Amino acid sequence: MRCNDALELQSALLDGELGARESRDVEAHLAACTHCQATLKDLQDLSGSLRAQAEYFRAPPDLRSRIGAQIRAEPRAATRTGKPTRSAPSFSLPSWWPSWGMGAAVPVAAAILAFTVGVQFAGPSADDRLLDETVGDHARALVTDHAFDVASSDQHTVKPWFAGKLDFSPPVHDLGADGFPLIGGRLDYLDHTRVAVLAYRKRQHEIDVFIWPVARGVSGVSSLTRASRGYNVVRWSAGGMNFCAVSDVEPDELQHLMALIRSASAA
Repeated sequence: MRCNDALELQSALLDGELGARESRDVEAHLAACTHCQATLKDLQDLSGSLRAQAEYFRAPPDLRSRIGAQIRAEPRAATRTGKPTRSAPSFSLPSWWPSWGMGAAVPVAAAILAFTVGVQFAGPSADDRLLDETVGDHARALVTDHAFDVASSDQHTVKPWFAGKLDFSPPVHDLGADGFPLIGGRLDYLDHTRVAVLAYRKRQHEIDVFIWPVARGVSGVSSLTRASRGYNVVRWSAGGMNFCAVSDVEPDELQHLMALIRSASAA
């Protein structure tokens, strides 16, 4: 089983939704993959936190009574007809629904539907979710002491290491002369896709630079800066590649690294 498949099944594994065979396959993969172990640990921590902090509400007495009455009515209806009743669910308009006729009610229904859909789907943008995922990957790498799979400051060692592991060739530059020494590289995942990560150092701070190709037909990002969970993130695109730098250094230092990578890649 590949990491991509195991990552997609981890939530189902935690919820007990996998069959015996799939559970064995995922667990066998987890036993040998520290990256997926760390991801599962994050999911377990998140699940435990949600359970501990979630609010639970008891149904009000009126609702409980109505449900109980409906349940008690089912056997009586079945006795009269001689077979279980499975009629289509009834529908009645709520008491606050306007009684102006269908001509006036349709626009009201459309407005309510638009509002409901808007509330349901309002949430973080694709960019926000992607940047938050890079922060999670960066934090997990620090916690698990898995900053890199290949440790080297030599770009001619790090770049060939990615060959055969990715379907693209990431640009690799040692920027030690400019205050950002390369310390290694690793593989990681963003949106269930394998990406390259270059690890740089600024003083005592590690900077992860995630790299993956710009999708065909999609415009790149000139520059985007965000902050999330105590980390700063700068994302940009150049030369057909997406870059995303994550660290707890100041945003202007990440902007400086972005400029250095842009310049080195264009040379």
